[in-house]
Amino acid sequence: MKKINTIFLLLIMSVLFAPLAYIFVIVLFIRNIINNKAFGVKNLKQNKVLSVIFFWYIIVTILSQYKLISTFFLLIITICIIIVIYVSKNYNTIDKDKLLKIFYIVSLITYAIGIFQMVNPNVIMPAKWVDLSQYKIDKRMFSTFFNPNVYGFYINLVVLCIVTNMTTNDRPKDIRMLENATLPLSILCLFFTFSRTSWVSLIGSLIIVGIFTDKKYFKYIIIITVFLFIADNISGTGRADISKISSDGSMAYRFELWKTSINIIKDNLFSGIGFGTFFKYTSTYSATITHYIEHCHNIYLQIFMETGLLGFLIFVVSIFKLVVSIYKKFKIDKNNKFNKLISLVLAMTLIHGLVDSVPLTPQIMLILSMIVGVVIGEYSKQLSDNLT
Repeated sequence: MKKINTIFLLLIMSVLFAPLAYIFVIVLFIRNIINNKAFGVKNLKQNKVLSVIFFWYIIVTILSQYKLISTFFLLIITICIIIVIYVSKNYNTIDKDKLLKIFYIVSLITYAIGIFQMVNPNVIMPAKWVDLSQYKIDKRMFSTFFNPNVYGFYINLVVLCIVTNMTTNDRPKDIRMLENATLPLSILCLFFTFSRTSWVSLIGSLIIVGIFTDKKYFKYIIIITVFLFIADNISGTGRADISKISSDGSMAYRFELWKTSINIIKDNLFSGIGFGTFFKYTSTYSATITHYIEHCHNIYLQIFMETGLLGFLIFVVSIFKLVVSIYKKFKIDKNNKFNKLISLVLAMTLIHGLVDSVPLTPQIMLILSMIVGVVIGEYSKQLSDNLT
């Protein structure tokens, strides 16, 4: 029961107050060391991919010119690896329906906080979150997350989970009622993040997986797309206006970040620059980027830049192995709901990562680590079931 409660608490803290979740894992780790209990060390050795990733990340940190900064971010990554191992190890003890209910209820809490932010005149939005010369936006919803784009990514996870469940009729009544209430609020709050990257990555992932697995997703593609365009038209914000993208200041800024990142990669091809040190290099490589920026708005460039060529190849191979695993699962059971959901999450993450580094932010890393742990646990269970 304690292990089950630990995973539930970790999910709640990751969504509502991420720093507490990191502290929580550190305390658990220290407590297990004191009690002479293995907390993932043996399991790390058993998982070759995680072992290689962790080993190379240590080398990258050692080679970094800014070791203190890189060590701090290595600690964050280490905690996430511990979460992956812990969740996968205890996956079979989790009450899946209860976990799903907690996920939805916590999401509804964030929606309530987000709506309060939008209606409260005392909540002020940082000017950097939107190009005020292009869009009529006073606020963007971010709730308990770092910024609206991060929150939009999280809402996408909620929507993908709900619509995947809705494609089947095997849901318990209480979960069905909860999903019926959560989905419309999710789409509404997603709109108020005004995160176009989140909008496109959600719809794009549904289209891709819908084409290859289940045409039922197209109903939700139409519903979400129509709602976003109608809401944008009624509110007059203009965020869904494709013609404004070319003149959007945020896109010009991204192009400068990408150009800067490529130049940094050229000079640090093998070892990378280390985690979290991008802001230390921007002024040297760009005359335009003058203020602090923690990421380059592209997970592919970010990973290549921070971990070097080998780190990027490890990332590519890991994604390829996951895609192959999903494909093999579909060959066994093309209607498997879990495989559809993981396909959607993967597609959404990879699309989102083209123009933003949200998947590499500490709060989303926590949540994705739990998802990876669930994937490893579920696929191990499926393998065991097939052998018996």
